[in-house]
Amino acid sequence: MKQSLNEIKRMQFLAGVITENQYKQSLDEEESDPTAEKAAEQGLKQALATLKAETNSIKPSPQDKEIKEEVALTLGLIASAPGLINALGKGVNWVSKWFQKDKKTGTVVGNALKHWGHELEEAYIGVIGDMLKKAFPSTYESQDVSDETSALYDAAHGLYASLLIGAAIASGTGAMEAHNAIIAGLEGGLGSFKTAEIINLGKKIAAA
Repeated sequence: MKQSLNEIKRMQFLAGVITENQYKQSLDEEESDPTAEKAAEQGLKQALATLKAETNSIKPSPQDKEIKEEVALTLGLIASAPGLINALGKGVNWVSKWFQKDKKTGTVVGNALKHWGHELEEAYIGVIGDMLKKAFPSTYESQDVSDETSALYDAAHGLYASLLIGAAIASGTGAMEAHNAIIAGLEGGLGSFKTAEIINLGKKIAAA
């Protein structure tokens, strides 16, 4: 029944009967799941605690000075810092364990992560910002992660989006499905990064 309802909404959207926001909202309402919501809350809170504990394990990246010299700033380059992918992967493992335990996957996972990802966004961005300052002291030390004009703001939001997508992928959700469900709920969006960069890093984090 849910499939047919989703298809009707999709056809209405394609025909211009409803707006994109109305279409997304209808999907969210149909695909919400209390068990998945609880799994996202518990998993993301445990993952946040894990990242806080892992912050001191992050070592300065050999590429730090290169970035300062205006080498192209990509998520791949940022994530290459010693210990960073491993720390993000540990966080993702906590989230995916909860979804796997309850056998949740697909859109309900994406929507739950979108909801709780938004609720916990500020706390995560602060921790990820601290991790990036340890990884790239020359590049980010003087920057404020809450400053929307800073490179640190972009990098932290890019990594956070990748972490959430990685958590959904590790829970059995398709990469693009995870991206579409999660990104809409993040205030900081993708920062300055492209969808392909976010998804590719999400896959690496899920595999870590």
